[in-house]
Amino acid sequence: MDARSTIQAEAYQAQSGTQVETTQDAGGGQNVAYIGNGDWLRYDNVDFGSTAARQFRARVASGAAGGASGLVQVRLDSLTAAPIGDFAVGNTGGWQAWQTIPANITGVTGRHTVYLTFSSGQPADFVNLNWFTFATS
Repeated sequence: MDARSTIQAEAYQAQSGTQVETTQDAGGGQNVAYIGNGDWLRYDNVDFGSTAARQFRARVASGAAGGASGLVQVRLDSLTAAPIGDFAVGNTGGWQAWQTIPANITGVTGRHTVYLTFSSGQPADFVNLNWFTFATS
């Protein structure tokens, strides 16, 4: 899997706590939904190449109520590794109101297992994820 391609969220090799649903985002297909604190997605054999990727971009939507928000975190090779980058997401205007959010990450090269983990101080679901990608800048 090329890190600089658009990686569809539902193309995970393993997950915990999420579901897949039909998306209303451009391009159609499916998105990963019902994502809350402690949930995660795993993507194997992601190839970053020899030029370091320094940015993560993700297509997210949220209809979380009452100011609920959380972090989307990127980890390499282990679910418990320190995040190499993250961004906060709150209500985007609805569970199908999509926005592309960028985040700076520690430079990454080579092949890795990528874990997307989700963290929040409250138990309610806070984000849907359609796709993500990595870039050099």
